[in-house]
Amino acid sequence: MLNRYLLVFIISLNWANQGYAKALLLSNVQIVDPAAQEIRQGHLLIVDNLVRGTLDQVPADFEGEILDLKGKWVMPGLNELHTHSGGNRGLNGASESIGTPAIAERLLSVGVTSLLDLFSDEKTIFNHRQDQRDGKTSGADIFASLSCLTAPKGHCTEYGILTRTMSSPEEATAVVKDLALSKPDVIKINYNQFGRLPNIDKATLSAAISEATKSGIKTVVHINSLEDIRDAIEAGANAVTHLPRKKLITAGLARLMAKQHVAAIPTLATRTDWIDFIVEPDILSTPMAQRLTTTEILNSYAERRKTISEDLKQSMLHKNEMYYRSTKILADAGVMMLTGSDGGNSGTIQGYSVHRELVKMVRSGLSTWQALSASTTNAGIFLNRQYGVNAGDEANLVILSASPIEDISNTQRIEYVIHHGKVVVAPSVLETKALTH
Repeated sequence: MLNRYLLVFIISLNWANQGYAKALLLSNVQIVDPAAQEIRQGHLLIVDNLVRGTLDQVPADFEGEILDLKGKWVMPGLNELHTHSGGNRGLNGASESIGTPAIAERLLSVGVTSLLDLFSDEKTIFNHRQDQRDGKTSGADIFASLSCLTAPKGHCTEYGILTRTMSSPEEATAVVKDLALSKPDVIKINYNQFGRLPNIDKATLSAAISEATKSGIKTVVHINSLEDIRDAIEAGANAVTHLPRKKLITAGLARLMAKQHVAAIPTLATRTDWIDFIVEPDILSTPMAQRLTTTEILNSYAERRKTISEDLKQSMLHKNEMYYRSTKILADAGVMMLTGSDGGNSGTIQGYSVHRELVKMVRSGLSTWQALSASTTNAGIFLNRQYGVNAGDEANLVILSASPIEDISNTQRIEYVIHHGKVVVAPSVLETKALTH
């Protein structure tokens, strides 16, 4: 019987010879497969922006480009599923505003191959997304909620950015119908019953989710309490973002989320790294952190280190432990976990914080496989994409100098980034190489 991988190769090479694409072979690489939770050795074939399979050997007459990756690991690209992609913000007013296209480029440079913006100026983010899909800009693939649906004067309205509001089920239905015309990738709804700002009621939440579901658009609900999560589950939400600030997730609620297939985007980075940046200066001394934002933002945490009280420090570190415990409870219940850093807020650095989210998930007690899945295959499922390292998966890949399964922080040891089947980050120019077979 013909080797199934070789069959994939033959089919793909025929396509290449017909002018569909030029084949790229990632040779002698350790293939990290989150879907199967296995690492296999082989040659990964890419044709027409897709992974076409794993070859056991390189055919002598292969005419495509070969990248010899002996001693390297390849994994699916990472994904940022909660960001505000205009820039970065530190402490004491330190900030940089560079716009979504520049942020998309920064993310891609560190192996984050897509971003989901969960609230920016609607017209601006719509145009950025369209420009990219028209081939006018590059960078990490831009997905967006376009707006944040909230109560009049509710959360999201306080930033001076025009957003959509609703105060009744009828208004919710009309708002979602109108927003759906712009084809948001998800619909974000703010639901915070016990906050200081006005909030929609459960009937309005349910109507918004129902209309989004009719339009085939997934919903992400911003929550802040256990009660918020329960209402979001009962209303039919697809995901909740953030964790309760004052109480642990209960095992029963986590099981209900898993049963109803509600994903969790815990945003550990923005909730816990604010204090870690202050008490652990080495976190911000890494090359990746240093090149992804300004000295002013990095220094704002160092300045706060000089003045923070011991009581506040210990209080914040205690809250961190609660977030970690809630994350573990969710994962143990079988809830689909997703990486989203809430980038654009203090405690985050666009791009770097996706890697930090992985570190935080492992710190919470998840396995390295679970953390990696949260940012790769799970992200693909949520976005209705096919992310992975198997035949038919999109060729958005990261090549590392060390195994992310041995140590999740190795996702930061990037050698190459492949986006839409092309090498976009490399230590040297890609060249066709002849291998010894």
